[in-house]
Amino acid sequence: METNSLALRGVRVEHTRVAQMPGERTVHVDVSCTQPQRATPIDELLGTVEACVQQESGEPAAHIAHAVAVRVAQIAESADVHVTLRVAGEGGTPAYAAAEWSVHMTDADVQPTDDATLPVRTASHAAVISLESRVPNAADVFRTMIVALDGIPGNQVEGISPLYAVNHADGTAGHSAVVALQTTMSAAQLERALTALHAAHEGAVTCHIVQMGGIGDEERAALDTGDAQHRAAVLAPWMDMDPQAALQGDPLAFLLASAPDAPFVGMESDHWIIGGE
Repeated sequence: METNSLALRGVRVEHTRVAQMPGERTVHVDVSCTQPQRATPIDELLGTVEACVQQESGEPAAHIAHAVAVRVAQIAESADVHVTLRVAGEGGTPAYAAAEWSVHMTDADVQPTDDATLPVRTASHAAVISLESRVPNAADVFRTMIVALDGIPGNQVEGISPLYAVNHADGTAGHSAVVALQTTMSAAQLERALTALHAAHEGAVTCHIVQMGGIGDEERAALDTGDAQHRAAVLAPWMDMDPQAALQGDPLAFLLASAPDAPFVGMESDHWIIGGE
């Protein structure tokens, strides 16, 4: 009988906290699944693994490995998933070369998306995320990013803007879009997930949390919004997605009217998310 399998080796996720160890660490994750029923794009699977590790940062290593296994089982529709998580030793003369945890999940272990074995984060926040890229296949990269974001437990994409074409001051061309997200992640967790997705695409996409509700003033002040209030590349697609939205108390239409890049930004497609141009 033919056996179909898929594996990712050595997925590297930096700046991860593991409960058993001090400080931030770099972890390496191996994932394999047997008989996946869904042909999951590798970029989507990679982004999901990295984002899941970042979301669970701070938990025990076995919990992180379990969370990855659950999510991979769900998106690949596989009844047999094996995850190994390795944490390298640090310092000039570490007492260990690496610590390793493994989780082997079979059909009986796979739970629905609201898996009760994981901690339930009930506080949901509305977030707005900007996506910008100068690569020729920006729309494809954006789609992969959005699927990966939506695939993180506790996340739900609730709005996607039209795709905008952007002409930059240095003569290069690019694209931008904006996503509305409901998330149970904290601002720091969401930023780490975006950093992981940025790294997964080798920096091809710049992504920022433009706005996030339900967070404190210190968290809000610490957000890197990419100077969104002055940039039509963010404001124009956002206003198309949500005409009533405001940023820092100012209506988007007001901010857009004074954005210096407004003449160089224009809608390219309002149905790009399903593959149209």
